[in-house]
Amino acid sequence: MQDIVVTARKREESLQSTPIAVTALGEEAITRAQIVNVADVQRTAPSLVISTGSPGAATFAYIAIRGQGNLQPILANDPAVATYIDGVYISRPSQGMTDLNDLQRLEVLRGPQGTLFGRNTTGGALNILSNDPVDRLEATLQVEGGNHGYKRANAIVNVPLASNLYARVTYNLTDKNGFSNNAPTGRNILNQRSDFIRGKLKYEGEGFDIVLSADYNKIKGHEQLIHMAAYNPAVFGGPLAGFLGQVTPFVHDKSDWYTTYGAGPSVPGAPEYALQPDSVKQMYTQDPFDTLKAGGASATINIDAGAVAIKSITAFRYSKNYGLVDTDAVPAPILATFSGSRSKAWSQELQGSGDITDRLSYIAGGYISRESGYELSRSQVFGGLIRDSNADAENITKGLYAQAYYKFSDTLRATGGFRYTWDTRNTVLHNMQILGIPANMPVAGTLSGVNCNLDFPDSPPTATQCNQTQKAKFHYPAWTAGLDWQASDDVFVYAVTRGAAKAGGWNLRAGPAAPAFAPEKVKDVEGGIKATFLDNRLRTNLALFHTWKSDVQAIVNAVGPAGVTQYLQNNGNARIWGAELEITAVPWKGMEITASGNLSDGKYEKGTFTETQVINGVTGATPAGCAQGANATQILCTVDLSNLPLIQLPKRQFNISATQTFILSTGELSVNASYAYVSGQQFFASRAADAQSDAVKAQYAAENELGRIPGYGLINGRISYKVENPNVEISIFARNLANKKYLTRRFSDLYRSLGIATEFSGESRTYGLGMTWRFGQN
Repeated sequence: MQDIVVTARKREESLQSTPIAVTALGEEAITRAQIVNVADVQRTAPSLVISTGSPGAATFAYIAIRGQGNLQPILANDPAVATYIDGVYISRPSQGMTDLNDLQRLEVLRGPQGTLFGRNTTGGALNILSNDPVDRLEATLQVEGGNHGYKRANAIVNVPLASNLYARVTYNLTDKNGFSNNAPTGRNILNQRSDFIRGKLKYEGEGFDIVLSADYNKIKGHEQLIHMAAYNPAVFGGPLAGFLGQVTPFVHDKSDWYTTYGAGPSVPGAPEYALQPDSVKQMYTQDPFDTLKAGGASATINIDAGAVAIKSITAFRYSKNYGLVDTDAVPAPILATFSGSRSKAWSQELQGSGDITDRLSYIAGGYISRESGYELSRSQVFGGLIRDSNADAENITKGLYAQAYYKFSDTLRATGGFRYTWDTRNTVLHNMQILGIPANMPVAGTLSGVNCNLDFPDSPPTATQCNQTQKAKFHYPAWTAGLDWQASDDVFVYAVTRGAAKAGGWNLRAGPAAPAFAPEKVKDVEGGIKATFLDNRLRTNLALFHTWKSDVQAIVNAVGPAGVTQYLQNNGNARIWGAELEITAVPWKGMEITASGNLSDGKYEKGTFTETQVINGVTGATPAGCAQGANATQILCTVDLSNLPLIQLPKRQFNISATQTFILSTGELSVNASYAYVSGQQFFASRAADAQSDAVKAQYAAENELGRIPGYGLINGRISYKVENPNVEISIFARNLANKKYLTRRFSDLYRSLGIATEFSGESRTYGLGMTWRFGQN
């Protein structure tokens, strides 16, 4: 087995002597694993789950590592797993599904990475490194085609322009017809086209180099693979319940998985509708869609100043996404949601590293970024008028960090690091009860009695002004401290403890007045053994971890006077623990086997996560744990929710891949097969108070069950044949070879309130042929 070099600690070092849990995939492994976008990475690393499907947009990737994620990180709150591309932080998950092309390496860093990678790395980080230009003429052309109208074309050209000046351009097109059909409308579902281009320019001077990079990605498609999992008979009655009963049973019929339905147009007759402009009226008959435009540019400068190596990364990132989803997934107009956002972010990082003595080395730096943009969410309930939540946001982050490494001996080393971060979060809300009419027009259902639906507006609303300014500042530390020991040439042992934080922020959408939510803070301990056996034919990397989370940030979806809304709150403290094992083996010539797996569990700390439930129609003595409410028949009961399962935390995962390569007289034949399994995951969890009626308790139980997706395993395969002259590779591939019907997410949050629970299906079997031609490469 070859040694793997990683930059998980922002400097090059061997994977087997890096004292953190990290999975590294090189260019060949990425091709074998058929990784096209970020969602595919789940099949390659332990404790990593990536959920797709959203009540908002299909282009979002919800990444969680070791049970730490965020299912709806909007502009004023952030993910728990940071994504970096060539050292640049990707702030919005709407960019998370961007194509992965022409990569040098992909690293999955597990556990808090706050010291070197900053905020929003409480679960870990994805460190994606694309290929830099090189000093020779190279070209690659790859084409693939398969069922479902699948087409992919990837072209790479590397050209030396002058002495020490090189350029590299990558273009990728991915197109597919979709995996299902909308019966009433005849539209394809999840048909999607993605265009991606990246250009790089590199200059190597004497003692320095500069890499300029720019990329752009556009993804456009139609409806998601969404289906109604169940409706709540306690909410729906009469003819509508009979209609829904014909569309989908309470227990989903998996034989009809890839048949779904879409809502027909609904034009309301309310008098306010006549006052709306034509651009708003057209939204009532708009078909579901998804659009993402994302891109950016960066300049990375490396300077060898003798005693210190200096690195500067200057970057700009942009993203704009919109999506309309038939959230109930049936022809009845129960709920449709339109969401979108735009983000512009500038960042600058400056770092220096070097050796102070033969035993002591360091890396230190500073980081500053400013992100601005807007976020909007519009909902239509039961065919009524569209409600509008929208806000402007500004996020400013500053940080200073330093990390040192000290060698007690040739085999024993200590690491210590510290970072401090200052965050400023500014928002201006513009929420309207009805989209398209004046802000000061009288409207029922708002606190102020007018269309401007704000708790504390800056000034009395006018026809064109509806503003509520919110400002908050947060500051918090991150740290790391560890010891590692090279016990022998083949055995490396380490122990580390770390702290990190996920930024605080504001709720943007219409709903209950809420203060700024606090940062979520995490600390952990991790120990590991990385070992190589059998004359470098077997490699095993084991990690054990225990994580403590405080002020857990959790998404709440609710239905109130303002319609369907969503907000973030701090939910107490939690603990997560587990074990991870990665194995690579070369048992005989030409065979390579890689496997990984994890066992994990977690829970809220008793008494730290509670909820107050309002119960009406109660007579007699007030039950224990409850208090008198606003009237004689109303009580308020406090419920301890600390026994609930944690979100996006599967207890078991297992991945295995085997590749056999045969050297023939005419070329090289490679056969790969892989299997990836993930156990059940919870996406919603709650608990009824003991004083609730049996009927209400049954609704809670159904909502919890509908908020869980069952475990599933996927089989992929690839056979390729490569000749050297010309350098051509022909391949046959299959993804989800067994045509497994599985779920990627469930959305049951509105089951008790709005009466629906929906689910998002994974992609069915895809197979096809591919050809790759390379010029100027070995």
